[in-house]
Amino acid sequence: MAFVTMHEGIVFIEGDHPRATKYYSAETRVGGFGAQLRNLNDLKSVMAQTARANGCNCVVNFSYGQKSKLIAIDDVAFVGNGFYAVLSPQDYNAIVSQLSGNR
Repeated sequence: MAFVTMHEGIVFIEGDHPRATKYYSAETRVGGFGAQLRNLNDLKSVMAQTARANGCNCVVNFSYGQKSKLIAIDDVAFVGNGFYAVLSPQDYNAIVSQLSGNR
């Protein structure tokens, strides 16, 4: 089973979900000046906002990491990839319920 988390009401699945309807590629970069002070939650916040704006409730095949430019030593960015997708209310609620039970 893929690792699943929730951030700001959006489900992040580090793998596929067989019943998720994929709509948009989710290539996101959170960087720029002061980026070394950013963290994974900052990346997820940006991606969650984009997902909601596009009518999606999850990100599937979610992967993330850090990248830096070769020239600028202090320019590090968090990068996230995957697909903005929609889970049915039943699947979404089942995941939320499962995550709530794990706390």
